[in-house]
Amino acid sequence: MNDLPEITYYNATHFEILGKMSETKTYNRLPEAAKSSVRNSVWSLSKNTAGLAIRFSSNSSIIKVRWTLKNNRVKGNMTPIASNGLDLYAYTKDRWQFVGVAIPGKEVVNETTVIADMTKENREYLLNLPLYEGVENIEIGVESNATIDKPGQDIIDQENPIIFYGTSITQGASASRPGLTYAALLGRKINKEVINLGFSGNGRFEKEVAQFIMPDNPSVIILDCTPNSAPDTILTNLPETLAYIQSVNDSIPIILVESIVRDYAYFKENDPSTFGTLSYIQAQNDALKKVYLDNKNKNLFYVTNKDLIGQDNEATIDGTHFNDLGNYRMYQFLLPMVQKLLTQR
Repeated sequence: MNDLPEITYYNATHFEILGKMSETKTYNRLPEAAKSSVRNSVWSLSKNTAGLAIRFSSNSSIIKVRWTLKNNRVKGNMTPIASNGLDLYAYTKDRWQFVGVAIPGKEVVNETTVIADMTKENREYLLNLPLYEGVENIEIGVESNATIDKPGQDIIDQENPIIFYGTSITQGASASRPGLTYAALLGRKINKEVINLGFSGNGRFEKEVAQFIMPDNPSVIILDCTPNSAPDTILTNLPETLAYIQSVNDSIPIILVESIVRDYAYFKENDPSTFGTLSYIQAQNDALKKVYLDNKNKNLFYVTNKDLIGQDNEATIDGTHFNDLGNYRMYQFLLPMVQKLLTQR
């Protein structure tokens, strides 16, 4: 029987952290200045590491991860791997290929082997962080006689990131692991840095959030807040947010996304005053469409909910939040649109 290799751990801050906005702390999604500007719920959720990833290279035959969570809470509609764990990709044959996962235990401090018994050759890696929990510290473990360093290849374009601002669906509920959100799928496909500003239950088209988007000079902004926003909220907040973005840079493409029809809406009594009914969802989308039509900027684009996640009602885990199928369909829908907008800039 072979002896277990000696492992040395390296703090992930020695490498490259993707998915971060300017002036943010190591594993936060909004800069410290946002604390006094955004609502408390948004600030708290900004400490979740949705969309953050570590880029590194190594020739180790084993990859381990040791990480400390702010909390270790389990959501009923998510896997522990998605909410509190990590997943690893390696770049091979000109694409990012899934390698394995770091499965969390029940404590805040976790340590696990992602993969072992690999051939000892240098590889480029992408380690996606938890979607619904904050992280205090991450360390990557490799064989003590192996190399580990910052990325050796310039694969992911970090200039002018794509920024998503949205809801729990954007944040990642309910992908089975961090790398399977539609935002993450899109970023890996086109090798473009993506910043995920999904705030569970709190995506409301707020200017207070948008003002922290603009310093990163995004290439595309996708506003996917409709599911969390009452019609009156859309009519109040969205025009102000669009006006602000366009006053800073009116050439940035902005995509507005309608709310999906929640699967259970087809069975609810259709009361227009009740959240989640067919008529309420229609009122949300009508408000979004009105703001879109009232705004005359040629770089504003509109996405209806038709065919966003298919018509078979199999794309959510609970009627609202995307399962892996829903995330994949959303990614496939957005991909050609985003690619076209990027080539036009």
